[in-house]
Amino acid sequence: MTTGSPTRPVASWRPAETDLPGRMLTLVYRVAMQTGRSQRTSTALCRRVLAAAPEVDRRCRNAAAERQVRARVLVALRADLAPRIERARLDAALHDAVLLDEVAQLPPRQRFALWSTAVDRLTTAELATRTGWTPPQIARLLRAALRTVTSGATLPE
Repeated sequence: MTTGSPTRPVASWRPAETDLPGRMLTLVYRVAMQTGRSQRTSTALCRRVLAAAPEVDRRCRNAAAERQVRARVLVALRADLAPRIERARLDAALHDAVLLDEVAQLPPRQRFALWSTAVDRLTTAELATRTGWTPPQIARLLRAALRTVTSGATLPE
């Protein structure tokens, strides 16, 4: 008879939208919904903004090129929504969408560590128990994730 060993919960990796068209569609829709647009209006806004940015469908070679495309989408989105929405509310929605887009682009382990601590509110010890990572590994993953997200999350004026 074997003795039962405590089983460690397996980390559930959250899938990320890594393709640029899907991420930009999510970004526009998220901003529209967060600023109080209806689903119908949000869908129409997605069509208008993404039609005005044909480079969304092109393949980008690196994250910097994707950020340039995102900046153009944000400019088009701001131009479309600015006349109808107060600036502070629009800026907050754009900022949230950009931060979430940056999180979606993180490598899976960094994204999981950041999401687990920031959203699921796990402590380092709880995350270490769930994943088998050491606390120093978790600290490195979190530092790298935060550095990437904060340096890449900029809004065009």
